[in-house]
Amino acid sequence: MTERAIELARAGRRQAEADFAEELAIPSVGTLSRHAADCRRNAEWLLERFRRMGMEASLHEHAGGRPTVRADWLGAPGRPLLTIYGHYDVQPPDPLDEWITPPFEPAIRDGAIFARGACDNKGQHLASLKAAEYAFAAGGPPLNLRFLVEGEEEGGGEVLPHLLKTRAEELRSDYVFIHDGTLLQLLTGLRGNLYTEIEVTGAAADLHSGAFGGLVPNPFNTIAHILAGLKDREGRILIPGFYDRVQEPTAEERASWEQLPITEELLLRVTGAPALEGEPGYSIFERNFSRPTLDVHGIKGGFTDEGTKTVIPARATAKLSMRLVPGQEPDVIFAALEKHAISLATPGTRVKVRKLGDGSWPILLDASHAGIGAASRAFETSFGRPPFLVRGGYSIPVVTDFAVNLPDAKIFVTGFSAEDDGAHSPNERMVLENFHRGTEMVIHLMDELAKSPEPAI
Repeated sequence: MTERAIELARAGRRQAEADFAEELAIPSVGTLSRHAADCRRNAEWLLERFRRMGMEASLHEHAGGRPTVRADWLGAPGRPLLTIYGHYDVQPPDPLDEWITPPFEPAIRDGAIFARGACDNKGQHLASLKAAEYAFAAGGPPLNLRFLVEGEEEGGGEVLPHLLKTRAEELRSDYVFIHDGTLLQLLTGLRGNLYTEIEVTGAAADLHSGAFGGLVPNPFNTIAHILAGLKDREGRILIPGFYDRVQEPTAEERASWEQLPITEELLLRVTGAPALEGEPGYSIFERNFSRPTLDVHGIKGGFTDEGTKTVIPARATAKLSMRLVPGQEPDVIFAALEKHAISLATPGTRVKVRKLGDGSWPILLDASHAGIGAASRAFETSFGRPPFLVRGGYSIPVVTDFAVNLPDAKIFVTGFSAEDDGAHSPNERMVLENFHRGTEMVIHLMDELAKSPEPAI
C-alpha cells in the first residue's frame, strides 16, 4: 500500500493544491457569529470528502456550537486505531490592510500558498485527509482510522469536549495524532493559558478633567499602576507566590533544546523586534518552553478618537493572560493575581478581576511510547531528518481533553507548519513542499504504526 499511495500522492499534487485552495476560500472564522454558516459549510465540505473515500462520517453538534466532523474506518481488524485531530475554524483576518492578497482568496507566491488558515490549521489536517485518500485508493489503510476535525479551537467551545466526554468508550484509540504543531518538532509538553480581565472603576460617570482633576481618581492611572506592578523591567512576574510550584525541566531536556536550529538572531529576524526580553539567567528555550509568562493584550476606556477630549474616565479595563507551566494550577494563580491587583489599587477606585474562559492546564506528555518512534521514522523518511523533542510554548486545550477522556491513548503532537508561516498574522502561509511532504509523512506514519507490536484497542 505505502509505495502505491506515495506514487498517487506525487502524481496528485496539482489536485491536492486545488483542494487546499478550495478549503482555504471558505471564511470559517469560528469566533465571529456572522461566519457561523461558513463554518458549517467547511464542516460539510470535509464531511463529503470523508464519505467519498469510504469512511463513515457525521457531524457532532452540541449547544449551538460549531460542529465537529467525525469520520471512522474500522476495516483493519486486529490493527491499531489511529485518531487524527485537526480544526477547520480560523482566526479573524484583521488587519485587512496588511494582507498582500485578500485573506480568503488563496494565492501562490514563491512556492507557498497564502490565505487565512493556510498553516493553522487547514494545511495541517488536509495533508492527513489527502494521505488517507491516497491510502484508500491504493487498496486501503494498513490500520484503522478516525478523524476528529473541530470548529472551535481558536475561541474555545464545548462541542468536541462534549463528544469526548459522552462517547469516550467508543472513541478509544491506540494513538492520537494532534495535528496542530510545528514542522519537525514532536511536543513533550505544552504551557497552559489563563486569560483574565482587570476592571478599575472610579466615579459614577466620566468627568471634566478641569473641574474634577486632582479631586477624583482616574481609573486609567490606576490600571497603569496595577499593570506596572505585575511585571518588572526584565520580565520577572511580581505576583507573590507566582513561581512557587514551577517545575524545572530536566538536564536532558535542556541539553536537547540547545540542539534546536533556533537562535536569538533568527527570532529577531522572524519577529522584527529590535531586541528580545525575558528573565535573566534563562535560555531562549527555557523562556519559551518551561517558564511562565504574563502579557497584556489590550486596554480600553476613556477617549481614543481623533482630536482631544479632556475627560476623566469612569472605568478602565485591561485584558491579560498568563502562560502556565507544569506545577502551576490555574485557580491558584488566578487567586494570587486577584489579590495582588486589588492590593495595588489607588484610593477611591474599585478593582474587579475576572477569569475569561476556563483556562487550560499545562501538560507533560510521554515521549517514550511507540507512536513517538513511528512519527520520528516517518518524518525522517519524508523530510530527510528526524524531528526534535521539544515543549510547546503555546497552549492546545484539546490535548488535555484527549488525555483526560482517552487515558489509554498514546498522544503525539506535531505538524507541518514552519515557525515563520505567520499563524494568526496577516499573510499567513504554508510552504507547498511542506504540505506535500507532510502528506507523505502521514502515509509512512500509518505504515509504521501498523507494524506496532502494541495490542490494538
